[in-house]
Amino acid sequence: MSQLLSSKVVIVEEEPTIRSLPAVQTGICVMEAVTERGPVGLGPAVSSFAEWASVYGGYTVNADGALSAQGFFDNGGQILYTIRAVHYTDVSSPATKQSAAATLTLNTAALLAAGGVVTGTLTGPYDLEPSDTLDFSVSGGGTLTATFTAAAAQRISGNEPFALANNDTLLVAINGGGVQTITFVTADFVAIGAATAAEVAAKINAVLVGGRATVSGLTVVILTDRRGTSASVNVSGGTANAALGFTTGAVSGTGNVADIDAVTVAEIKTIVEAAVAGVLVTNVSGRVRVATVATGPATSIQVLASSSADDELGLDNLLHTGNAASTLPTLQIDAKYDGAYANDIIARVSTASSGLAAEFNFAVQDNGVIVESFPNLTMDPATERYAPTVINGTLGSKLITVTDLLALVASPGDNPATGNFGPMTGGSDGLSGLADTDFIGNAAGGTGLRAADVVADASLLIVPGRATAAMHQAMYAYCELTRSGQMFAILDPPANQTAAQMVTYVTDTAALYQASEFAAIYWPRVKILNPSKAVFGSAEQLVVAPSGILAGVYVRTDGATPGGIYEAPAGIEKGQLLGVLGFETNEVLDEAKRDLVYPKHINPLTADGGLRVADGSRNLKRNGNFPSIPERRGAIFIEQSVKKGLTFAKHKNNTQLLRQSVARTVQTFLISQMKNGAFRTRDPKTAFFVDFGDALNPPSEVFAGRLNGRVGIATNKPTEFVVIKFSQDTRALEAELAQ
Repeated sequence: MSQLLSSKVVIVEEEPTIRSLPAVQTGICVMEAVTERGPVGLGPAVSSFAEWASVYGGYTVNADGALSAQGFFDNGGQILYTIRAVHYTDVSSPATKQSAAATLTLNTAALLAAGGVVTGTLTGPYDLEPSDTLDFSVSGGGTLTATFTAAAAQRISGNEPFALANNDTLLVAINGGGVQTITFVTADFVAIGAATAAEVAAKINAVLVGGRATVSGLTVVILTDRRGTSASVNVSGGTANAALGFTTGAVSGTGNVADIDAVTVAEIKTIVEAAVAGVLVTNVSGRVRVATVATGPATSIQVLASSSADDELGLDNLLHTGNAASTLPTLQIDAKYDGAYANDIIARVSTASSGLAAEFNFAVQDNGVIVESFPNLTMDPATERYAPTVINGTLGSKLITVTDLLALVASPGDNPATGNFGPMTGGSDGLSGLADTDFIGNAAGGTGLRAADVVADASLLIVPGRATAAMHQAMYAYCELTRSGQMFAILDPPANQTAAQMVTYVTDTAALYQASEFAAIYWPRVKILNPSKAVFGSAEQLVVAPSGILAGVYVRTDGATPGGIYEAPAGIEKGQLLGVLGFETNEVLDEAKRDLVYPKHINPLTADGGLRVADGSRNLKRNGNFPSIPERRGAIFIEQSVKKGLTFAKHKNNTQLLRQSVARTVQTFLISQMKNGAFRTRDPKTAFFVDFGDALNPPSEVFAGRLNGRVGIATNKPTEFVVIKFSQDTRALEAELAQ
């Protein structure tokens, strides 16, 4: 607020005493599964099955991901992250993945002679030192040396002693930056009127940024930290300079590079070509390439081991010889993702539609069908239709990437030969040896479930096709412990389970009963229409894991009405399983069998009135705080919304006013949720309580930096049983007897 010095009207905006709490998202699902292709580990979020398939591919007999993703979106799913599962020899190291990308190399049509070429493996700019060298032998000749030179900019003072006075100043600018002021005070010196060079240098070093001061005899030398022609120091004046005697004005550093700590490929080109006759230096994707101008098998180039800059550029010390005219590798094609999917891909190169000899058409053929086409490409990096730019670009191929090999071994601009080439080879899905440990993963490596750590707003977790005891335990532990109760896991049943076997699995084999509120398990697996007889055979129906379908049902229920998160994703209205034609076992249609599994908190999937529905809404823990799915997920929603919304209170003074503001903010949010059906009553007095009072926040807690609160919510209980008592209507008889 401006100072009230004269008559005025002042507008002051006050902080709100009641803040709105943002509702967290509940429809973000993470799925870990085997897929045809896509990034290994966590991939991008997608919002439709078509988008999912464009990244992760289609149906395969050994991949559960596609069928589950389709079920998710068909049943109302909105946002899906996918973790592609592969086998690792060490789950703590992503580099040990056993999947691999297919590859193929195309050659030129023309016969080309090439000279000796050596290419660095490291990209610039490069951190060198003054007097570093690159020593070459070209075609067997003597040593030719390119030397990198650089020196700092400097200014030198007059001789000590210096007759300074208290608060004298020296103005200095380094490398063209802003003026820095060094102020000399009496306390800095034994005798400020007879200051020594060492005392002046010490004061400058305590203040100056980007430079330093040294003592040379009786003088002070100010130098830049940067060494090279872009370095500069400018002593522009100040009251102290009359005594110090620095020459004023800017002076630059020296050498043949702008900054020896950041040498560019362009600078290396200038220096090497000037010192080494018969070579050409080019920039290849930020790396240094040195080639002989002459071509043929008699030419060669070698970076000698006596060089001091070779390691910094990634240049080897081998002898590289040229070759006679022959076809040369020109375009390397790599699958965009690991997987055997690319082992069917053929590259088709044909004459350019434009008719220009410098251009060519390129197409990707998969399983005999051309799926991608890129017309009128070139091998010239200076053109807009340069093949790597087009194919590897945002709107380029979804299946492959390409690398220009001519830029590494010969003159650029030569097209690949026309024809059909391939198929690609070497692609592997990495599924051999796939185990629970691969799905569970490791925090250090960010593998398996831990790849989802970065998806902050994820609320649901499914792992279709991995219904094992170890996996189920890892899933609920991840949701409850690793994610601090932020997520909820939907567990699939193992295959071919009778009702009795399912009870044994949950109570004994996997020990899931009473294990956690943060997961629910369903039984049995479900039947869907076969979406691809070419992949899955002639059967009309397939048996699949239901978790993808159920996750879609959860999301659909959440979004159907305000407060949908508080509704059970079950029953003939909310729990319809769209696309489900039947069940792996018809035991679930028998009420007696459902009576067997439901008390163990196994939710049956069954038929009701011709509809296939989820007929249960229990999580795994019978005696927990929130034993039903809508209660637990509703509590997660409320807790996470409050947690996210109260960050405004951090670092504010812990006063009664702040605690009242926090309490009102939470109360307002809970009232809005009460109106959405979150609680058993519509009366705030009985629906919830909020306490951030003094009793919870005594001075000891305030001094410890804690603001404490308690929130209680009276959650709704889903109707699981409808009990109706029938009796004989005896009202007429009773009336007659009463006369």
